Amino acid sequence: MMPVFRILIVERDAGETAELRELILHWEYASSTGCMLPASIHSVKTADMALEAYAEFPPNLIIFGPTSAEEVSSCEIRHLRHSGGIEPVPILFVQDLSRAAEPPPPTDCDDILTKPYSSSLVQLKLGSIRRFCEFSRSLMAQRDRLRRHHADFLQEQANAREIFSNLGNESCLDDTPAIRYQLSPRAVLNGDLLAATHTPDGKLVLMLGDFAGHGLAAAVGAVPLTSIFYSMMPRGFSMGRVLREINRKLYDILPRQMFCCLVMLELDPRRNHLRLLNAGMPSPCLKRTSGELHLLESRHLPFGVLASDQIDSAIVNLRLLPGDRLYLWSDGIHEARNTKGEHFGECRLLELLRADRDGTQAFDQILQAVNAHAAEQHDDLSLVELDLTHSSLFHGACPAADSGGERRGGRMGNWSIQFLLSQHELRTADPLPHLLSVLAQMPGAARFQEDLAIALGELFRNALEHGVLELDSSIKSTDDGFIRYYDLLAERRSRLDTGWVRISLSCREGEDGGELKLVVEDSGAGFPEIREPKGVYAGRGLALLQTVCSEVQLAPGSSRVEAVIRWGPDPAESGGSQPNVVQNLSVPV
Repeated sequence: MMPVFRILIVERDAGETAELRELILHWEYASSTGCMLPASIHSVKTADMALEAYAEFPPNLIIFGPTSAEEVSSCEIRHLRHSGGIEPVPILFVQDLSRAAEPPPPTDCDDILTKPYSSSLVQLKLGSIRRFCEFSRSLMAQRDRLRRHHADFLQEQANAREIFSNLGNESCLDDTPAIRYQLSPRAVLNGDLLAATHTPDGKLVLMLGDFAGHGLAAAVGAVPLTSIFYSMMPRGFSMGRVLREINRKLYDILPRQMFCCLVMLELDPRRNHLRLLNAGMPSPCLKRTSGELHLLESRHLPFGVLASDQIDSAIVNLRLLPGDRLYLWSDGIHEARNTKGEHFGECRLLELLRADRDGTQAFDQILQAVNAHAAEQHDDLSLVELDLTHSSLFHGACPAADSGGERRGGRMGNWSIQFLLSQHELRTADPLPHLLSVLAQMPGAARFQEDLAIALGELFRNALEHGVLELDSSIKSTDDGFIRYYDLLAERRSRLDTGWVRISLSCREGEDGGELKLVVEDSGAGFPEIREPKGVYAGRGLALLQTVCSEVQLAPGSSRVEAVIRWGPDPAESGGSQPNVVQNLSVPV
């Protein structure tokens, strides 16, 4: 329904006012949808009274009758225009051509109506003005929507920046002077990522990644990568195991056109031993104390390109000497272009590294040279310098995370909750964020948020894909089969007309510690008989669950999976960790 078109008549002569009313009342206006829309009319005698009428009758059009048009001042017209706010209100003057003296040409109005009136001409002008007002109102509404969308966009970006910055809260990058780094995103969010932590035995593990593209789409990929890195490395998983898990996860979740170039290094300062894998990144440069430069070229495809990997054969081992330094950078550094389109290039980088005799100036000189060379930043820029034999690296400044079931924090208490998701929710909804937001309200549950996210994610996807939708993991054993698997997932999920997934969580805590039990059931036929996985993807879910759960129970013929997270009575006094217990390892999850 179109809003009422309000016309305010300003005229002190009652006869003139009545004549204008009669003309307008006989005016018929058809909207773009074909509806006949009448006008609402209000009349006052003076411009001052018109200003007072604005509060209760904000007009879309003001018509000054022939008498008032000659008497109104320019100042009063300006006041009327300002009272209308930012939405323009056309003002018409009526000129009586039958009078002896020729009226002066109007200068303050937007248009005129001549008297004697021509009914067809009046209706034509009123229709034109009404269309103009509707168009103006539409523009104003679009402007308001754009402003709201822009404000929402800025708020979303601010939230996203905070979320992605929080991903590095576990980092030890700033805990040692041996590491210097610079991350300069091209967009608001960074497609490059840098993470570092210590293993339980005091090794430093550092990762520099560069996702294809930049901005939000590239930064989102950092979530699973850093989650795996910070959840597995501090628990003592090997570098090869973590890299394989990262590749598997990125291959599963990234769009086909996206991938991640990555360098990960493991430094054992006690043995002067460096292990490094380069998967598609620009060659890191190891600078010896003698000034000799060693480029560590890529020996592996970027992560997320192929399901298979050659991690073990691609890792290089290097023996370190006192004073050795390692430099890493993203391709935004040597691809920085000047006004002539020339790249900064690897040669300039190596020249700066050779010129730095004592190894203390190269980092700053590279940044200054790149900034001086680049006319415009075309990509995310990242640079890292690592003093490989610095004394601070021996102390493990970043404490290792608890590798067992022990959890620090307030009491969890005793409680239980249950969720039942029917085919309607399973068709399009993702219940995991809602589940985790509810769990976050429980006392002490923040200690388990990361573990719950991993466990619930794997168990829910297993229940939905293999239970309710009856998808077989062996389909993903080939490149074509991988694409077919996810095409089938989307197709079957969109056509889902029956099925359910039940998720139950219960917590028990006493003087001897506690346990958090997760039970996921689905309407599927249950797990098949024990068998060896057919493809490289089968069975990976259980391995990931082992990293966060003390126990996982499942049985052939049953669609019920139970996972348990346990913790002891006094984490400060408990030195050992509980081994994970997993039954029926060969069942794909």
